[in-house]
Amino acid sequence: MDRQRSEPVERIRWRRTATMYLDKPIPLRGAGRRNRRRGPARSRGSGLIVVLVLGVVNYFLFFDHNEAPVDPTALAAAEVAPVNVTDGALGEGQHGDAPEVDDFGEPVGRTVSGKIARGQTVLRALKAEGIDSQTALPLVNAMGEVFDFKKAQVGDAFTARVNDEGQVTRFDYQQSPLDVYEVELDEAGTYHAKKRKVPTRIDIAHLGCAIKSTLYESLSRCGEGAQLAGMVIDLFAWDVDFFQDVREGDELRVMVEKISVDGRFLKYGKVLAAEYKGKFGQHRIIGYRDPDGNEGYFTADGRSVRKDFLKSPMKYTRVSSSGGLRKALKSAGPATYTAQTDTPVWAVGAGTVVFSGDSGSQGKTVTIRHENGYTSTYSHLGAISRGVQVGSFVSQKTILGKVGKDKGEDSAELVFSLRKNGRLMDPMKTRFTEGDPVAPEHKAHFDHEVEQILQDLQATPVIGVLERRS
Repeated sequence: MDRQRSEPVERIRWRRTATMYLDKPIPLRGAGRRNRRRGPARSRGSGLIVVLVLGVVNYFLFFDHNEAPVDPTALAAAEVAPVNVTDGALGEGQHGDAPEVDDFGEPVGRTVSGKIARGQTVLRALKAEGIDSQTALPLVNAMGEVFDFKKAQVGDAFTARVNDEGQVTRFDYQQSPLDVYEVELDEAGTYHAKKRKVPTRIDIAHLGCAIKSTLYESLSRCGEGAQLAGMVIDLFAWDVDFFQDVREGDELRVMVEKISVDGRFLKYGKVLAAEYKGKFGQHRIIGYRDPDGNEGYFTADGRSVRKDFLKSPMKYTRVSSSGGLRKALKSAGPATYTAQTDTPVWAVGAGTVVFSGDSGSQGKTVTIRHENGYTSTYSHLGAISRGVQVGSFVSQKTILGKVGKDKGEDSAELVFSLRKNGRLMDPMKTRFTEGDPVAPEHKAHFDHEVEQILQDLQATPVIGVLERRS
């Protein structure tokens, strides 16, 4: 039979015809009346009818469904069986990423996500998502043990899970693919913060690129980014003036680490070795870490590439490389560099600032006193960097200011001079003191490693000036 519970039961012959419904009591004849004496046969017949009616009702109640009968034992077991979560179902380093659920598998609370906007603090960003400061402050304080919120940046992403009581049970904060932080609430109501370990892959890339116009343009043509150009410039800053020494057809070879996350390139790692070969000579730089843990960059014969002074007072950047530069070393005066406005000016050597400000006809000027009687002066600056004050110590490559235009001038210029005991020096011709070479006890180990590195560099093919790699 295929009947629904709410349908009427089939009519049964009695003294009078009646329709019975399961949601109404069954009217038994004589209910509420004074009992009459009945014969034995009549009583037995009435009892048989009652039993039959109850049997039909029970059939509809318990058996007439299109479902398999329920095993009471299995039902009891299902009510008390625990819900198991397999750790393997979550990715490595992603424990807790699945939303919380109750005993019935329903999500608990809510999840909010957002990004830090300009002018926002983390507390304000959370408040904008409906999490008040009183609730957010404990987790922010806990995260402060592993992350400096002063370094928070516009666009940093966060996700917070809030339970039904309004507590934040988990907070994730991502500043970059490698900088991911998480805060969790334990059963005792205490927050615990940590920096998540993000698995990365490091590959060694071999690049050969012919220079066409600028270093930045050339590396872009060869399929590499501006970050690598900046790294190469920093390494060769003691030997190559990229404003003046670069010529079309020069060749650059580099062995560099490339770091990727989830199969996507993230950034460059260390430069392991580099070679620049051009009109003004060949320069090789080898990165080396000795058995004692000391590391640095050296020439192929073990001398340090670091020197007391850089070859140029201006930092070669993408902006500065977009325009030409000319230098005229006057016979009886400082060198004058013509460059793009806002080209960074850096300290050619470490020392103490002895003058910083307006010097009249020389405009904004900075003078640094170095060791061994050397001084360097940078004049006609468009701006002086904050913190570059008289008495302050600056390290080599510290940005002192930017190239600017004086009133009435058609182009931006930097006037630079390097003197020793008051006598003008030519940085292009002067040999400066070098850093410490490879330690004698590690020289054999260094030579062995350099031999293989130089072979790898020489075997690296060079992308020509007319070629392009995406």
